[in-house]
Amino acid sequence: METAFYLYTLLIMVVCLVAGSVSLSAYFVSHRRSFLYAFSMLIFYFLDLALIFQYEYLGQNIAYSFESFYAIDHPALRILMGLGTLQSLWMVVCDHLNERRPLLIVAPAVVFTALSAIIIVALPETALRQWLFYTMRQVFMLWCLGYALLRYCTTTSRAEKARLHRHERLFVATTALVFMIVLEDVLMILVLDPDIIGNATLLPLYISERNFSENILIVMFSFVILRAASATLHLRFKEPPMPETPDLSAYIDDLLPAYSERYGLTARERELLRLILQGKNNQNIASELQLALGTVKAHVHNILKKTGHSTRQDLIQDFWKG
Repeated sequence: METAFYLYTLLIMVVCLVAGSVSLSAYFVSHRRSFLYAFSMLIFYFLDLALIFQYEYLGQNIAYSFESFYAIDHPALRILMGLGTLQSLWMVVCDHLNERRPLLIVAPAVVFTALSAIIIVALPETALRQWLFYTMRQVFMLWCLGYALLRYCTTTSRAEKARLHRHERLFVATTALVFMIVLEDVLMILVLDPDIIGNATLLPLYISERNFSENILIVMFSFVILRAASATLHLRFKEPPMPETPDLSAYIDDLLPAYSERYGLTARERELLRLILQGKNNQNIASELQLALGTVKAHVHNILKKTGHSTRQDLIQDFWKG
């Protein structure tokens, strides 16, 4: 059993490292802040797992007492790792929603840290204290989900609503897993009696130190990040994407409505921008849209002026930053 938990923990750690490395590479290529925040989230979660790894596997020769079943080892480090993971996730949400208000960005982190510290200092070492401490993470997650849902419901921009709607399945899956995390903590911390499992093994300790639903959630995030980062690396936005790039149209469709609305592009300018992003020159665009070459040049000039760029390359680079 100990070997199974050993391999399980290592597997989750490897997934975090791989996804984080690819995300960081995508950031260096695209300079999209979401990839940097995603990297930070995965690294902090990796370090959180490393703490578990240290306590369980480097301290196997230390006698285990059931009196410590509800103890929270190194609570300050736990708060720090949880804060790093969750605040990074919140920054991904804020960046995706184009939320720039400093107070709103920082406030959840302050509240999370304060409530976690109060729970550690003010409450006795009981099952309720342990459950409340770890449930603060799920409260932070629900805040992220709730704010994203609020923005989706209140936005008057059709383009923004359509862009957010593309992430509906991820939103639903994340919400379901967050509630599964809460349920698992209730069962393992508030309901489960460690004496039922028996005091002859370290199994109660292994179970109390991890939440399997949470691990599933981070693995799901890792694969979502891997997919997005790999697509960005594949496109290599510093050069115009080739027309034969797989799923290029889908990537353009995901960003084009919001980008066009942000800069007030007309329907015709939006149509031209799509072709520019496909790497077509003015003559190709004129032929495809059956427009005079001079008309195409005028539209391209207007697009560059509205978006504040001097060259097509700068325009393409800015677009793929999202």
